[in-house]
Amino acid sequence: MIEIIKASAGSGKTFTLAKKYIKLLLETEDRYAYRHILAVTFTNKATEEMKSRILKELHILATNPAASGYYKEFIPSSYPDDASLQKAAETVLCNILHDYSAFAVSTIDRFFQQTLKAFSREIGHFASYQIELDRSSLIAESVDRVLDSITGDKKDEKKLKWLTDNTIAQLEKGEGYRLDFALKNVALRLKNEEHRVLVERENIDESVIYSDAELQRLSDGCQKVCEDFFQLTKDAVSKVQQAFMNAGIDPSDTMRGFMAKGLDKYANLKDPGAIPLPTDSFRKNCSSEVEGWFAKTKAHLAAMVTPQIVSAVHDLMSLFDNEYKVYNTALLLKAQVYGFGIAHELQNEFEALLKEKNVLSLDDSNTILKNIIDGTETPFIYEKLGVRYENFLLDEFQDTSRVQWDNFRPLLKNSVDSNFYSLIVGDVKQSIYRFRDSDWKLLRDEAPSSFGRNVKSDTLVENWRSFGNIVRFNNSFFSKVAGVLDEKYGFDADKGVIGNIYEDVQQKVKKDGEGCVRLTFCEHENELDAILESINRALDKGYSYKDIAVLVRVNKDGAQIAEHLISNNIRVVTDDSLLISSSLTVRRLVSLLSSIDNPDDSTAKYLAAHLEVEVPQSYSSIIDLCEDLLRKLRNFNQSVFDSEVLYVQSFMDRLRDYVEVNGNSLHAFLKDWEGNKDNISSPKVGDAVRIMTIHKSKGLDFRYVIVPYLEGVGLVKYEKKWCKPDVSGTALDGVAEGIYDVTLSGKSEHTLFAQHYKDEMLLQYVDNMNVVYVALTRAKECMEIIAEKPTGANMDIAALDDFSKILYWYANVHGPELGLVEEEKQEDFEDEEAPQMQSFVYGAIGQAEQEADDDGMISMPAVFNSWPLNPQDGVEDAPVNERGRLKFNADASDFFNEEGSAGVDASQRIKGIVLHDILANVSVPDDLDAAVEAAVVAGTLPAEDAQQVKEMLNGCICSVEAEGWFPEDRSCVLNEMELIDTDGKIYRPDRVVRYGDKILIVDYKFGEHHRKYERQLKRYADLWTRMGYNVESAKLWYVFTGEIVAVV
Repeated sequence: MIEIIKASAGSGKTFTLAKKYIKLLLETEDRYAYRHILAVTFTNKATEEMKSRILKELHILATNPAASGYYKEFIPSSYPDDASLQKAAETVLCNILHDYSAFAVSTIDRFFQQTLKAFSREIGHFASYQIELDRSSLIAESVDRVLDSITGDKKDEKKLKWLTDNTIAQLEKGEGYRLDFALKNVALRLKNEEHRVLVERENIDESVIYSDAELQRLSDGCQKVCEDFFQLTKDAVSKVQQAFMNAGIDPSDTMRGFMAKGLDKYANLKDPGAIPLPTDSFRKNCSSEVEGWFAKTKAHLAAMVTPQIVSAVHDLMSLFDNEYKVYNTALLLKAQVYGFGIAHELQNEFEALLKEKNVLSLDDSNTILKNIIDGTETPFIYEKLGVRYENFLLDEFQDTSRVQWDNFRPLLKNSVDSNFYSLIVGDVKQSIYRFRDSDWKLLRDEAPSSFGRNVKSDTLVENWRSFGNIVRFNNSFFSKVAGVLDEKYGFDADKGVIGNIYEDVQQKVKKDGEGCVRLTFCEHENELDAILESINRALDKGYSYKDIAVLVRVNKDGAQIAEHLISNNIRVVTDDSLLISSSLTVRRLVSLLSSIDNPDDSTAKYLAAHLEVEVPQSYSSIIDLCEDLLRKLRNFNQSVFDSEVLYVQSFMDRLRDYVEVNGNSLHAFLKDWEGNKDNISSPKVGDAVRIMTIHKSKGLDFRYVIVPYLEGVGLVKYEKKWCKPDVSGTALDGVAEGIYDVTLSGKSEHTLFAQHYKDEMLLQYVDNMNVVYVALTRAKECMEIIAEKPTGANMDIAALDDFSKILYWYANVHGPELGLVEEEKQEDFEDEEAPQMQSFVYGAIGQAEQEADDDGMISMPAVFNSWPLNPQDGVEDAPVNERGRLKFNADASDFFNEEGSAGVDASQRIKGIVLHDILANVSVPDDLDAAVEAAVVAGTLPAEDAQQVKEMLNGCICSVEAEGWFPEDRSCVLNEMELIDTDGKIYRPDRVVRYGDKILIVDYKFGEHHRKYERQLKRYADLWTRMGYNVESAKLWYVFTGEIVAVV
């Protein structure tokens, strides 16, 4: 059975999820049930919150069951008394804590990456591949490679023509143009999820639709449509003019000469690509009765208008209905041909780049996984994962994308078919990530219909977050606005999509306290003062800075607000202040690195001298270089450094991630760092007003919330979307068979994309309504909304195109019935320039009570530990393996010791190197004598030890005779044969034995066990498999111990 719970904001979703998880643990006899439960959220923060909640509640149940909010769930229905419940909870908690890695509460991306790792061979990558979060940087590099690869050779002729024609076409429009930027934008759009979904849904073969021949056919077809319509228009205009001439009427004699002006505009057209739509007035005049064509002084001319004139005018106007839509569509499609012309090359370069870097783009990995498991039996997936999940708990399901759903659905179906319980929790009203490909229709429509009668639905109707007046305001406001937007879109009463989504918006108040909602309308330039006034009002009532949050739609507004508040001595923390690059220490470090990369940088040189930092002249590792510079920066200003340790640690994490994938180039890293927007992870922000975007506030709550600039939340904005036009029965039929990237706007009504625009408009209504819903449900005690006062105060529904107008309409039309009252204006006689503000208030701001701030977490100081690589002064007498940051183990110390011997009694490392070289010269057992003698001659093995070594290795070879590694036929044996991978890397297995198409691989090891040896051997096996051989076994042979570890 699968349960789907709709959970509005503040309804106790996390509490419910933790309750369901704990019930699964405590209502089964399987003490390891947690190993078979997967709980999935969408952010790391939500993951940690859920883990903490589960462990905390289990701890309460294990120590004082009656104090738990879940007590009544188990007593007496599941356990007869407190003691039995306590013992069960204690056992489960102990098991989880001692088997924490199996405690599967994960982000959805992490789970999919874990699954994809298990299929690394199937996707043609090493299991050590990395996930690249920044797909745009990979795409930009792919574009650079495509452009760099063009040499002017014959093979590049078509590619060069596409690019040249595109550039000329753009320049002829008089627009600024950069080819690399244009191609990058095309590539980004071709690689997005929306494009992938539509390609799959329409069953489009991109290799065909973007081929040179097909694109040329599209270009020629669109050009013909444009030229044909151009000629039709000219002919229709000529026909009207001729009809007027035949009737003896001059078109300029019409009312204000409208007919002459309109006809001349089209008669003088020169460009088939620039035919304008007739003006509304011209169309209106043409469609009116002929008596209305003339002024009273020339009314007699109406009688001279012949049926031929009326018919010709009608034919001309008819062209600008369906025919004009086809013409405009052809113009749009023709403009995209250039970008599509290089799509194939971009895709090839992108895939080659991923292979070369051994990375996968996070955005593509879900699609790759879908293609792998599509049609795959669920047990096989679990076999690859090494764990079987029976129960699934999916949180924030409204943020799920279609490809993520496609990947999860077979697992859920298997769970339901096996009679296990699973849970989906979400809220369509909080779906605000459509720009990241989330699809709220999955929660509303598809998930409930996917499992038939095995679905149980429930709705959480109580609000445990907000005080009463905030809940009641939201209940009223969103119910009314949902109806208005449905009416505005054109839905019949009670049949609107938005009303359906918001039908569960009504919540019951569960938290004590009245609370306050305040709406303020003023001039846009006065909103900053209104925000400051709101903060001071909160401070006067006893709230602290940290209790207050200002939520904005875009970061630009947040930066403006922060600047204003700081200038008025208000402490703030913003997303920008959490950027790694905002740290003074990090900026100093990057400047020093720049001076090393570019010694001619005089500014960086001056900074180094000012900081009293001696810049190294050479380095071998940029990580060690940074650590060296950071130690010097710490010595220069200890207090500043210590206050920014989180930023420093985050920078070093970022550097290590870069080096692991891209190598040790300082110049390349500095280029990659430009424009970096990475943030530190800092859940605690101190006593400061938090300024953040509405999207980042999702899942959070604050005692006092201020939401300004609601005029910035419009209902519709122009958006680029992938669409497939319906060209059947038009001149584009059989020509435009692909999908196209078009900007949907009001102009789309005059194209074949009119319905796409209508559909997109509805989705944007929902998006923007949801953004406001998320913003207005973050407050626990007080909420202030600040917006620009609409000019003219038009209450007509048609005029409501942003949420400042919608809010003002609500305050005046429906506010009184809720109890929202307009605040009396306070005249300020001393300040005639004081901003005029109109405020509506519901409730009153109460005196703030002190709120407990103990979350059970132990604070620990952030420190940055770093030691020099080399021994420090004064410790030269210390053993070499105890000096500095680089410590030698005992074997390595022996290796560098002048007295170290290479015989049987030598250190394990030296002995291993010598013996490994001897075995490398042994193809068949009879080669052993000659190989030992060669080592003696080379001086790597003392002569007196030769016999002992020979006997030892002969015994080792005999002990593995059954493995088949040392056959009598030397033609079967390949010792240290080099293999070159597709990325140019060279690999050298110790020994490969070939029996027909069967392969045995063995690597000799003379030291300690290490997992990296197994990974290395898997790479060898993967290479031989890709060459078409059947790898029967790949094993590690620890020669000294005789242990054999099978990897394949």
